[in-house]
Amino acid sequence: MQKSKKQTLQKVIFLNIVLVIAEIAAGIFSGSMALIADAFHNLGDVLALFISLVAIIFGAKEVSSKMTFGYIKAEMMAAFVNSLFLVITMLFILFESLTRLYEPHPIDAPIVIIASLIALFVNGYSTYLLRHNGVEHHHHHDDHHHEHEDLNMRSAYLHMLGDAMISLSVAIAGVFIYFFGIVSIDTILSILFSIYIIKETLPLLKRSFFALMDSSGGVDVEEIKNMILQKQMVSSVHDLHIYTPNSKEIYGSAHLVLCQNLSLEEIERLLEDIRVDLTKIGVKHFIMQPETQKYSDASKRCEVH
Repeated sequence: MQKSKKQTLQKVIFLNIVLVIAEIAAGIFSGSMALIADAFHNLGDVLALFISLVAIIFGAKEVSSKMTFGYIKAEMMAAFVNSLFLVITMLFILFESLTRLYEPHPIDAPIVIIASLIALFVNGYSTYLLRHNGVEHHHHHDDHHHEHEDLNMRSAYLHMLGDAMISLSVAIAGVFIYFFGIVSIDTILSILFSIYIIKETLPLLKRSFFALMDSSGGVDVEEIKNMILQKQMVSSVHDLHIYTPNSKEIYGSAHLVLCQNLSLEEIERLLEDIRVDLTKIGVKHFIMQPETQKYSDASKRCEVH
């Protein structure tokens, strides 16, 4: 199944790279900004598909002495570069399109229609390939990695479906230009595409940036702290750090001040209990350092038995 997903993604990436080159060339020759906007959106999706492919390839790689965490941040790094590139490109196209509202350029409608219909065919075929590669099947397995892969492929499928819809709208715009001579429809479409793509991309840019900065993301840090403090033998918690290295994992660490000196076996049981509770809310990797009252901040009094 993994090999099949990999081969499908490679095929779709190749088809869309060829499409991007063809659309940019057609956009330049025809003078259509909507076609160029669609081309760069396709290029953004090629990068998104590449992220999906990287996730499958590197997901199978073992950690090493050099890469002790493996390639856990590869997804967020690629997502950040991809979304930053898309936002900058779309801002440029938006600026060019607004300039064209005041200085309309002649547009070769037949080239726009042919190029966008080819794009519609390629995007439609890519959507078909991704949909018939297990995307529409929802298997219920305990393996979290398998579930993430399905989401990965579904995301790629939705990207291509969106591209197909944009290509269709560019083709319709080309028909309007050809029959009615309404050149401004191309500019209006490219403005709408640019705004839509920026709006869709900004949350990913923000999320990936903060993930690379080791932010806690949407995780409730207070909930985690209170969960640890509920344990009878924990006096206080300090230096609590939570970070989300990728879209599916939560990592963290904390110093736990204990109420009394416990044996190593008792400490291990306590930490195991805490880890079980944290796993229930999605925290799979959590390092704890137990400490004596020497490090207490008196935030919680130890109960007397």
